[in-house]
Order: sequence, then C-alpha cells, then structure tokens
Amino acid sequence: MFSAVPAADAATLLEGHLAQVLPDGAEVFAEGAAAEFLFLLLEGEILIQPPGASPQFRLTAGDTVGEEAVLTGMPHAATARAAGSVSLIALPAGKLMAYLESHFEVAIVMISAMAGHLREQVREITELKMQSTAERLASYLLALAGDATGRAVVRLPYEKRHLADHLGMDPATLSRAFAKLRDKGVVASRTDKVEIADVTELRIYGDCAAFTA
Repeated sequence: MFSAVPAADAATLLEGHLAQVLPDGAEVFAEGAAAEFLFLLLEGEILIQPPGASPQFRLTAGDTVGEEAVLTGMPHAATARAAGSVSLIALPAGKLMAYLESHFEVAIVMISAMAGHLREQVREITELKMQSTAERLASYLLALAGDATGRAVVRLPYEKRHLADHLGMDPATLSRAFAKLRDKGVVASRTDKVEIADVTELRIYGDCAAFTA
C-alpha cells in the first residue's frame, strides 16, 4: 500500500506515530467508530469481525488495518480485535490524508491497493458463505496442504477457537465439521496437528461434495 511513497516522505508520515502492543482479544477499533488512525501490523494477527453472522477474516504481519475507513472518511464497517498478542504502528489519519491531498499519484496507488485487497476479502467471504461447514474446513485444510498428494500432515496456524471464527462458525460447529471429515480421512489431534489420509480424495470432496451444515 505504501510502495509509491518515497523513503523521505515515509519518514515524515511516521512522525507522531504511536507504537502499540495489544494482548489477545483487545479491540483495535469498533464497528461504527471514527477512523482516527491507519494501523500497520508488525507482529501477530488481527481478526476482522463484520456485523451479523458473516464469516470473519484475519490480517497478518505486513498488512494495513482500517484503510478503507481512513481513505473514504467513513466510520469503520467492522470491529478489529487482536488474535493473540499483536504489535502495531498507528499513523494519524489526518496527517496521512493531508499528505495524499498533495500527492495525487500516491493516493491512486493506495486506493488501487486497497481495492485489490477488498476484492480478495469479498471473494473469500462469498466462497465461505456458499460452502457447508465441512466444505469450508476441507478447503482450508487443502490450502494448508498446498501441492501435496497422498498422505499429508498439516498444522493449524492458530487455536481452533480462532479457526472457527475465521471459518464463520462456532467451536462446536467446527468440531462437528471435523467429525464429518473423518470419513474423508481427516483426523485432528488435540493440538494443532491434522492428518489427511489422501489429499487428492479430500480435494475431490472439496470440489464436489454437498454436505449440509
């Protein structure tokens, strides 16, 4: 998002920034709140929680947080919370917008980057809503398995309660989804390890099956 900002200008934009370290579950900003800062995520993950029962999604180190509200001047459309301990830099929105008003070419690059990011988020949420809970879980595990074939062991990058949030379900529903996938050779341990007996078979299921939640 800041690729078009010259190094000297970046240093200027960082003047007056706030460095924050937040614990697990801490609120970064609330839905409906005014966008006072643009956040740069240095370490950890942030969970974006849209209103209602929409699936949630995560931002990781290197991502910006809250840019859609800052750049449009609108209130935040979702709540953002720390998923584990996080380290952030908070840039004052007023300083950033004043800079962009006099650097139109940089503003265009930032808006283009934001649009691409939002398209990806909308695609992910749309796909999640169209799948059953078991299919969502299968797709997620396949993404972790990558190009593997045959037997594979993957490790969940975060706790199962956070995985449930990401997939748009509660922990009990996630447990039932894992149970449904046992017939497809998926075995989850009590830790972060998940064994897949045959990635190819699971991939066929992810493409074609029609379990109901």
